[in-house]
Order: sequence, then structure tokens, then C-alpha cells
Amino acid sequence: MTRVARRWGLAVSLALIPSLMTVPSHASEPTAEPSPTTSVETEPVEATPTTEPTPEPTAAPTTAAPAPVQRQAAKGAAASTRKAVGAPTRKYWVSLRLNSGNEPRVFTRENFWLRGRVFTTKGKPQANVAVRIYRDTKKGRTKVATVRTAKDGSYIWSPTNRRAGTYRAVATKVRYSPKVTVKVQTGRRTLASREKSLSFLLGGKKGTLKRSGKVTWQEYAKAILIQYGTRTWVVRGAAVGRVRAHGGPAGSLGAPTGDIRCGLPERGCLQQFRTGAVYVNSKAKHKVTSAVAPKLGAADLVAVAKSQVGYRESAPRKSKYNKWIGRTGPYDPWCGFFTSWLAYAAGKPGSVIKAKSYPALLKAERKRGRTTNTARVGRLAYIGYFRKGSPTHVGIVQKVSGSHVWVIEGNVSAGGGTKHPRGVHLVKRPKSDVVFYADPKY
Repeated sequence: MTRVARRWGLAVSLALIPSLMTVPSHASEPTAEPSPTTSVETEPVEATPTTEPTPEPTAAPTTAAPAPVQRQAAKGAAASTRKAVGAPTRKYWVSLRLNSGNEPRVFTRENFWLRGRVFTTKGKPQANVAVRIYRDTKKGRTKVATVRTAKDGSYIWSPTNRRAGTYRAVATKVRYSPKVTVKVQTGRRTLASREKSLSFLLGGKKGTLKRSGKVTWQEYAKAILIQYGTRTWVVRGAAVGRVRAHGGPAGSLGAPTGDIRCGLPERGCLQQFRTGAVYVNSKAKHKVTSAVAPKLGAADLVAVAKSQVGYRESAPRKSKYNKWIGRTGPYDPWCGFFTSWLAYAAGKPGSVIKAKSYPALLKAERKRGRTTNTARVGRLAYIGYFRKGSPTHVGIVQKVSGSHVWVIEGNVSAGGGTKHPRGVHLVKRPKSDVVFYADPKY
């Protein structure tokens, strides 16, 4: 019996030897790429990785398979590629995420960023690659931006209109990212939550968390997060210096009412605060300006007006304000065009009446019924320029002190005169020169 068992075991061993000789010691599967139809939703909340995945090259097996097996594997891989509808090619690897990637919520009046990286399948960053950002709508796909990658293959884009939707980044026709769906919602936002969402933007912390009354804030190397009530806003870029110049987050500007709003005319940006505003315009005479006013929204137009001080017309009645409204004739004075342009530049069209002549503006202003005899920062001052009691000129009040008002006016020479070339100037005038004031619809 023992001899039979030994013979049977030897026979089995000899039968297994050919199969062991034809199978490699270990095989490696090709690294699978993510499906291009993967969707990352902001609701329900799902945590996503904090860094973009860096693809790794496919590992080669340590023991080569015989030629017939290699040919068979190659045919199988080719068939798999043909069957994978819409599968990306091996040229690029594109990722896409919302903000930091670990806090998918976006609330009203918050800025958000779409960011990612472009790699080869071997893990090499792709620099200077054009990446097109698309947003899906009911009417189809719409391109909203084109950005280029940096040296490390990264790209970043922030929409100026903060529109919800489903976004995708495309490097080539067959090379694109998963979709990311952004839903803008209402709700509370703590400082800790906003810090988590914008960790890529803030830089290192500077000092500790501070509080003053209803305002809580944390400073960072590149920005400030300010919480007021149940919302938290980010102050960044040139606006940071202006906030500090006004005494910090608890200073004269007050707390923000939203993130900075860009995409305004002349590529301007405006951030509104409870008692102030900061305006940034690289094309303006003064590139970064700020203003303080007691009424919410009143400082917005003043900050824009301050950016224009020093502007001069190229020729009589040929100012940019004349051209904007479409009236450049010899009888088209532009003081009223200037005040209307302020509302346009601040992204508040209609807050100041837009009329194609001064008499039409004056008539519409009186009909609107927002006139007063009290001077205040942010109000329009209708001035008796040639004769007291008869308004023939208009500007916007920047400062009130005692018996005088400081008014930013268009279509005047320095000091408020009538010599050419005329421009935009800050003019000190007696209150007695002002016939009445009018409140824009802030």
C-alpha cells in the first residue's frame, strides 16, 4: 500500500512540472486609469484625497513570459482598450478637484477654485499644457476658461460668476478629467470649515485666533479669514494690506459681507465690508483704493471713484466716460456720465441713474425721490456750478467736515475749474454750493 502511494505522488509531481515551467514566477497587471465619467458631488459630503494622485508607470514582471503568452496578453490588452468606450489615451493624466479637495461645500457669495494636475502615465508633470475647463448645461457643454499648467503640471481657475454646475478639465479630445459637480448652497460656515476648504490658498498661520466683539479672525501668510456671525469670508491679495491699513478686521472697514468679487469692467475687483470697501483695478490711475462710509454699500462707489482721481480726457468731450455712454459731441459734458460709470464699474448698474445728458439725469433724479439736504459719504452732490440754487454739475461725496464737503468730480480741471484738459479730481467745496444730495440705490 505504501509503495502504491509513493508511486502515485511521484506521478502527480512529474505531471505538474510542465505547467510550472510555462507560468512566470509572478505577473503584473497594467495600472488602471480612472474612468472619465467619475462624478464628485458636493452633496452629500464626501471626503476626497488632499493631493492629486500621481500615476505610476506600469511595473514589468520580474520573470518574462514566453513569447506566445506575451502575444496573447497584448491581444487581450488591445481588445480591452477597444471595448473601453471613451477611455483616455496614455499621453496625459488629468485630475480635477474643488478647492482643497477635502471640503466639497460652496456657499453663496463664496469664491471657489477648480484645480488639478496633468501628468504622463509615467508620472512626469506636463508643463505649459493648455487645459480647457467646460461646464455642462441643459443646452450642452460650454467652455468657460482655458488655463496653462505650471512646471509641476498644476493648473488652477476660479470663476468670476460663481456659477454652480458640472465641470470637467480637458487637455486633449481623448484626455480629460473626471467630472466635478459644484452646488452652491446656503448655510453656516465656521472659520475652521473655511480654513479646511482653502488650505491651498492661505499659507502658514500668523499668530493665534483673535476676537473682537462679533468678529473672529485668523491671519495667514497670504490671506485673512474673518468670521462674522454664522459666515466666514476670505480677504486675499491687495485687499489684505488695505484691511490692515484700516485697523485690521475689527477696524473701520468692518467685517466683509462676502468674498472679493472680480470680473468687473476693466478687470476690476471689489470687496464689500459692512462699513467700507476695497477696489482693485490694474488699469486705473490708483490701482488699489478703499473707502469708509456709515451706510452699507455706500463706500463701494466712493472706492471706485478714488481709483479714477487724476484721470484726464484725451480731448474735450472725448473721455472714456463719454465713449462708454456713446456721447462724444461738443455739447456732451461728462460729469453725469462719470457718476453713472461708477455704478457700472462697481457691478451695480442702476444704482446711479444712467442718462445721456445732464438735464435728463437731473430730471430723473428728482423723479426718483431719493434727494436730501444732508451731506454724507457716498451720496451724489448736485452743485450750483455757475449760479447758486441751480444745479448744473454733479459729483460723489468722499468726505464731510464742518462747513465743507470733499467731492470727487468728473469734467473739471484741478481745483474744480473749467480749463482743458479736464479730468477727475477731488474738490473741496463749501456746503452752500450744493443744491441737494441724492442717495444711489446701494
